[in-house]
Amino acid sequence: MASTQTDEDKRKLLKPKVSTDDALAILNEFYTSDSQKAEVVRELDSYDDANYLVKIDGIKALLKIHNGVESEKYIKRHSTKKAKLNDGESVEGSIIDLHTAIFEHLAREEFKVTTCKTIPALASQEDGDNSVSVKELPVVSSEHSPKKLVIRLCAWVHGIPLSSTKYFPLEVLVDAGTYLGRMCHALDDLAASNPAALELSKTYHAWDGRNLVDAMRYVEHIDDPQRRKLVTSVIDTFRQVIIDGGEGKKFRWGVNHGDFNDANIIVSDHDNTGTRVAGAIDFGDTIYRYLFCPVNTAPAR
Repeated sequence: MASTQTDEDKRKLLKPKVSTDDALAILNEFYTSDSQKAEVVRELDSYDDANYLVKIDGIKALLKIHNGVESEKYIKRHSTKKAKLNDGESVEGSIIDLHTAIFEHLAREEFKVTTCKTIPALASQEDGDNSVSVKELPVVSSEHSPKKLVIRLCAWVHGIPLSSTKYFPLEVLVDAGTYLGRMCHALDDLAASNPAALELSKTYHAWDGRNLVDAMRYVEHIDDPQRRKLVTSVIDTFRQVIIDGGEGKKFRWGVNHGDFNDANIIVSDHDNTGTRVAGAIDFGDTIYRYLFCPVNTAPAR
């Protein structure tokens, strides 16, 4: 689950390289019966996974094929459930298991949070888990292809990204803040009620705000001297005040979305109330971090 520099390089090599035909074959193998019709509408943008908008009997869904890095961790973790570990040996958790716990928890009616609800596979794996499937598929690196990758099918969150709307009323931002508050409350409840999920969320992530100092290695790639100086100044101040000065220890921590921006906020039109927030997507950066991070991220784009 860690997102170190080594992992980042490996993710590029192990990004799924699947075709539309591959995606259709996955749907027919794991998620549809003989009487159902599967259709692949189009591929969607993704940083290190492969995502497709698909339909089963005309109903939209999201087909996600996970990166080989997280797939490896999931497969190793679940295979060791059947095998005895040696003394002192441990197995790193998988963010895929964390996502399963998050989606199941957020689906509870009391939280009023619409997001990617998992659609179970028709058949369970050997350990009984039917939230995902596993299949050998090609990845970007031919040297590592084919590779066993983890696949998840999710209910589609209807609407469009807020970033795709030219104009919207101020009330939409208020609605987004309210939605974010409900989601943060639900994730707080998950952390309090599910120790395993909380433990899975406590991991290093390169894009976690508290790891800003680690971004210094990229500053040399900023061509503009003034911008480079500005970024260096911000990172140096963060190190002096938050890390060395100990101010970071005063902040509250919790499990939170981590990427609540206009590209991941889904809005739709309601007849009586106009444009409203319909849900949120992309929980790939959901970890245990400073609680203010989602509020910090939301207005940043």
